[in-house]
Order: sequence, then C-alpha cells, then structure tokens
Amino acid sequence: MIWILTVPLVLSVILAVLGRNRWEKLLGISSLSTKTGVLIYALSYLVPGLSQVRDVAIFYLLAGGSGVVLFSYFLRGRKE
Repeated sequence: MIWILTVPLVLSVILAVLGRNRWEKLLGISSLSTKTGVLIYALSYLVPGLSQVRDVAIFYLLAGGSGVVLFSYFLRGRKE
C-alpha cells in the first residue's frame, strides 16, 4: 500500500532532477509540492487526532502553488 503513495513522489523527484530544461524541472517541483500537500491532507483524515494538520496542509498547498508561480515569473525573464 505504501508504494502507491511513494511511486508518484519518486517519479516527480526524477522529473525535477533529470528534466531536460528548466521548465520540466519546474514542472517536477510543482508536481512534488502538490502531491506532498495532498498526501499530508489525506493523512490528516486517516490518522485520528491530526485535524489541525489540515490547516498546515492547506497552507502548504497555497505556499507551494504561489512559489511555483513566482519562480516561473523569474525564470521567464532569463535566457536558457
């Protein structure tokens, strides 16, 4: 069961490391951030007593998405 959760995360790390250009690497980082946030949110429902972690997961998802948008804005101006 644990491999169902870890295989997509490992594939995102591989894409972030081995991406051919900076946009593929940014896509891997974005995917990794989103999957981690969703995993934290799902675990907050599965483990009793972790209801406050849902707020952290939502903040993590918002911060990760905002970070990717800002990073892509700065990458857009650079030459490859």
